[in-house]
Amino acid sequence: MPTFKKGVPITTTPPAGGAIEVTVTPTTLIPSGVHHFQLVVEDDSGNQSDPVVATVTVKDTIKPTAIITAPTQVQPGQTFVLDGTKSSDVAPGVVAKWIWTMVD
Repeated sequence: MPTFKKGVPITTTPPAGGAIEVTVTPTTLIPSGVHHFQLVVEDDSGNQSDPVVATVTVKDTIKPTAIITAPTQVQPGQTFVLDGTKSSDVAPGVVAKWIWTMVD
């Protein structure tokens, strides 16, 4: 599959030329944000169409997973640790903040 790079055209031809897969891997990520893809088609006489542009927004909408490790019982007055370091997000996202609240 071709790898898209900003400003570098990719030419395809029949029979499968009318569509192209934008393949994303950990090494060829398209960063979050708004991206524009342009298409120009050319006929067998070399005449080119006016360009058309599609806007694609890459947005992370998958929630991270919170994992808390804590002792199940402590003595009164005993200090203890709540550990959220095993929490995770789907790559390329990372956990950026841990928000701790005692709820009862």
